[in-house]
Amino acid sequence: MTRGTSAASGRSGHDLVLRNATIIDGTGAPSRPGDVAVAGGRVAGVGLVGGKGRLELDCTGLTVAPGFIDIHSHSDLSIFRDPGAPNYVAQGVTLIVSGNCGFSAAPVDLDNPEVAALLEGERLADLITWSTFAGYMEALEGLPKAVNVATLVGHGSVRATVMGLGDRAPSPGELEAMRSLVVEAMEAGAFGLSTGLIYAPGVFANTDEIIELARVAAERGGLYATHLRSESDLLLEAVGEAARIGREARARVQISHHKVSGRRNWGLVKTSLDLLEAYRRTGLEVTCDVYPCTAGATGLSALFPSWTRRGGKEGFLALLRDPEARERIKRELGRPSLDWQNLYFDAGPEGVYVSESRAFPGVLGRSLAEIARSGGPGEGTGPRDPVDVMFELIEKDFNTGVIVHGLSEEDMRRVLGHRLSMVADDGGVVVPGEGCPHPRVYRAFTRALATYARDERVLTLEEAVQKMTGLPAWKLGLPDRGLVREGAWADLVVFDVWGLGYDSDFGDPHYLSKGMVHVLVGGEFVLRDGRPTGARPGVVVRGGAVRPS
Repeated sequence: MTRGTSAASGRSGHDLVLRNATIIDGTGAPSRPGDVAVAGGRVAGVGLVGGKGRLELDCTGLTVAPGFIDIHSHSDLSIFRDPGAPNYVAQGVTLIVSGNCGFSAAPVDLDNPEVAALLEGERLADLITWSTFAGYMEALEGLPKAVNVATLVGHGSVRATVMGLGDRAPSPGELEAMRSLVVEAMEAGAFGLSTGLIYAPGVFANTDEIIELARVAAERGGLYATHLRSESDLLLEAVGEAARIGREARARVQISHHKVSGRRNWGLVKTSLDLLEAYRRTGLEVTCDVYPCTAGATGLSALFPSWTRRGGKEGFLALLRDPEARERIKRELGRPSLDWQNLYFDAGPEGVYVSESRAFPGVLGRSLAEIARSGGPGEGTGPRDPVDVMFELIEKDFNTGVIVHGLSEEDMRRVLGHRLSMVADDGGVVVPGEGCPHPRVYRAFTRALATYARDERVLTLEEAVQKMTGLPAWKLGLPDRGLVREGAWADLVVFDVWGLGYDSDFGDPHYLSKGMVHVLVGGEFVLRDGRPTGARPGVVVRGGAVRPS
C-alpha cells in the first residue's frame, strides 16, 4: 500500500468524502494533507481516499479534526432546555461530559427541599422525570440532541440524597447507602465520581468518606474528578488530598479547571503542576483540565462561609435574618480562611459580577462594588456595603449566579500549555439572550485555538486539538472517539483556521463562535456551511461498567 493511502482506497460507497483537507488527527502529530471518508457513521478512510463518495466536499484551505470533547461541562439539565446546544456546536464540540463538581442530575429526591434547592429544582423541576441514575440516563437516551453526552455521578448529589446538606460524618448505614447509589450510577453508565469540595455538602465530607466512594467507582472502571477543596491559599494541600484519594482508591484522577485564585497566590500553579508530574512518576494517573480565561463562575451562595450552608437554603436564609450571624459573615469575608475558600476575598467586590438574577435583572453584568456605589440592587439612594448587597441579592434569589475574577493570565497560560492539561468550558448549554453568562460557554474552545494556539503560540494547533480530542478520549477510555482514524466514530469538525474568532465577552456574551464550517456527529451534519442543520444525531456515551458499543 502506498504510504498515506487508506485501506479503503479504491472502494466506492462512502457516504461522504472530505477532499484536499489539512488533517489534524487528535494524537498531537503534525498536520498532514489528505482526504477523510465517512461511511456508516464512522471514519472509513484517511489519506488518499479512492472511489467516489455519495457526497464530496472540497476542503481546500480548511482543517479537518476530531469533534471536540468538553470533559468538564455542567449541562446535566440544561441540555433538556435546548438539545440543539448551539453554543457548543458553533465551537465544534461534539461530546459534553456533565456531572462535574460533585453535582449530577441524579440521584435526586425532589421531595427533599434541600436536594431540590441543590439542583435548582425550583426552576427546573418540570424537566426532572427521574429519581435514579438509570432513569436519568433513560431520559437522556430519549432526548433528540445535536451532541453526544456522557456524565459522571456527583458525590454531592449522592450525599444530599442520603443525608441532606448536614455538616457531619455519615453513619455506617449512610455510607453503605451512598456506596449503593454510586454502584447504581456506574452500572447505568457513569464515567466515574466527581466531587465539589468547596460546595455544600461536599465541603463537609472528610477524605476517608471520599476514598470509600471513589473506590467504588474505580473498581468499575471509573475515574475520580475533583473540584479541589481549595484553589486558593491551600491549593497545594488540596492537590495532595486529591492524590491521596487517587492512591488509596486506586482511581485515575482528573483535577477540574486547574487554577489558583487571589493575587497573593499567583504563581502557585507552577508548583502544583510540578506535583502532578511527581505523582505521575510514582505511578498515579493524574491529569487536569483548564478553561482559557481568568474568571470563574458559580452561585453567589458559594461565596459565603461554609458554616452558613449547613442547613440548606432555609437554614441559610434564617442566618441572614440574624444580626449577629450577619456581622460574623462580614468579619469572615474580610480575610482568608483555612477552613473554606473565600472567593469574595480572592476577587474583591470589584471582581464579582452578577451573571444571573431573576429578582434583579437590572444588575446583570455589574460588579458588587458598582451595585453598592449606586445604592444597591433595589431602590437604594446612597452607597452601601458590598456585603449588604450580597445579602439582598441572595435573600431575594437564592440561585443568583456570579462571575468571579481573581485569576492570573500567566498562570492560565502555564496550565493550558502543560502536557497534562485538557481544554474545558466549565459551562453548560445556554439559551441565547438569557441572563449574562460567562463568555466561556460560547468561546472556550474557539479561544484556545484562535487566541492561544494560532495567534499567540502558547501551544501549537496540533497540541490544542489534542487537548480537546485525543487526550480527553483517552482519559475517558474511549478509543473510538477523539481521533481521525479508520474505525473511529465520525465526530468531525471542519474549520477555517484563519476564520476562527469570537465576539462573546464579559457583560456581552451572547454571540456564537465563528470559523466552524462543518460539524458532524456520528457522520451526520449538525452544522453545514456554517449553519445549523437541525439534525439531532447525538447519543448517550456510557462508561463504567457499561462500555460503549
